[in-house]
Amino acid sequence: MIVDDLSVLPLPDWSLMLPQLVVFGLAILLLAGDAFLPKSSHYKVLTTLSIVGYGLAMAALWTQDGKNAPTFWWLFRADGLGVFLSLVILLASLITVFVSASYVDRLEGRMPIGEFYVLLAFSTLGALLVASAGDLVMIFVGIELASLSTYVLTAFAKRRETAVEGAMKYFLLGIFASAILVYGMAWIYGATGSTNLDVISYALANANASSSILGEPSLLLALLLVVVGLGFKMAAVPFHFWTPDAYDGAATPVSGWMSVVPKAAAFAATLRILVQALGPMADDWMNLIAVLALVTMAFGNIVALSQRNVKRMLAYSSIAHTGYMMVGLAVAGGIAGFNMDATGDEGISSLLFYLFAYAIMNLGAFAVIGWVQHRGRGIMLDDYAGLASTEPLAAAAMTVFLVSLMGIPPTIGFYAKYRLILAAIQAGNVGLILAIGIVLLSAVSAYYYLRLVATMYFSEPSQTPRETKTPLLNVGIAGLAIATILGGFLFAVPVYNLADRWSRALEIFAHIPGRFF
Repeated sequence: MIVDDLSVLPLPDWSLMLPQLVVFGLAILLLAGDAFLPKSSHYKVLTTLSIVGYGLAMAALWTQDGKNAPTFWWLFRADGLGVFLSLVILLASLITVFVSASYVDRLEGRMPIGEFYVLLAFSTLGALLVASAGDLVMIFVGIELASLSTYVLTAFAKRRETAVEGAMKYFLLGIFASAILVYGMAWIYGATGSTNLDVISYALANANASSSILGEPSLLLALLLVVVGLGFKMAAVPFHFWTPDAYDGAATPVSGWMSVVPKAAAFAATLRILVQALGPMADDWMNLIAVLALVTMAFGNIVALSQRNVKRMLAYSSIAHTGYMMVGLAVAGGIAGFNMDATGDEGISSLLFYLFAYAIMNLGAFAVIGWVQHRGRGIMLDDYAGLASTEPLAAAAMTVFLVSLMGIPPTIGFYAKYRLILAAIQAGNVGLILAIGIVLLSAVSAYYYLRLVATMYFSEPSQTPRETKTPLLNVGIAGLAIATILGGFLFAVPVYNLADRWSRALEIFAHIPGRFF
């Protein structure tokens, strides 16, 4: 990008990065605390510091809301899309601290909780940078920061071979995906002459018939490489191979974390690149995303039917939910026209709301698995036999989360699927096929979700639980269960309205001075 007058570039505005700066400061404080605090106070001090830090970062999000402005030479942007995705990421981080504090401190050979929180904070920071990125370079840096921390977290329970094996598969496939992704970004730069998302969009939207670059093979190759690279990051079929082993091998709170935050970062990058930068090429990528969405949700649900390991079952379930969310991306209509008066596309809004609901439901399900492990049970289906008679609260909470993942009213999962199906139906024939796929495959998912419920309530207890005190875990699970039940009709509409502000991300490029090109 060539600039002939530096006066048109906005000066860095640190206030627009306040949530990210809070998380960065939290990571530094956690590093210092882990190094200098006495071991006896590690657990309480670092856990409290993490909860307060993520809470302050969520509060700081409101300083970004409504500003809709870029900074740091358009590398970073505070817009509706960034605010909503950052909310999901920070909420997932806060929940993870609640449900992992006791687990990390007491199970898995007493893993060093300070290192755990530090890695969690840096991974959160990377995901936040992706959510608010305005440039391909910033997207790649954010993805790698989030990914590298997550690779280490996956192998954090290093005494178990399955953890190391899962982390190795995740790492190897992850670095291949990163290489493919950055190669695609390089081709985009070569075709458009910029890594800035707004400049790329402007160049594609204003290419005339004599110098059109839309049909260039290099740009189509770039699009394919980007979709493949991001498909690995979000665990879309056929790029999902790392998912079951990584989820199964990782410590349970990390499995829940991986099912939400890296996925949120991947969808953030996908929306920024495909919708915001490559929107004029929507005709080239929408059908490809539609096919991947249908294959992903079908494969995830069908393979989950045969799983007896609860964590692997939720891993394949996570793949299926990736497919559901991709439907919102596939049916995104009217993006290529860049209508600045639009209030927001229904498909993208429904995708974002589904991601929010999924974060609550899935983290809750993994939290219950951690709770059950605290009581001396395993992660196989038979280990949950008779759980309702020995741990009624855990069984009730798990039932709520599984019913919501199915999409049964009045849970937040029902409202999320309803909005997604409605957006798909309004999109035409392709959307109608995808909507039918969501309904049919949600019915298929009822088998493996309700099988676990039936095991908890109608089978004889296989073992006596041991007594443990896990106050944070109890509070976290109870809060998530209540939010899952009440969320469908209490805060679903306000959250959806917040998601609908994502379209502001498309407005900024109209204000870039013409001399940038």
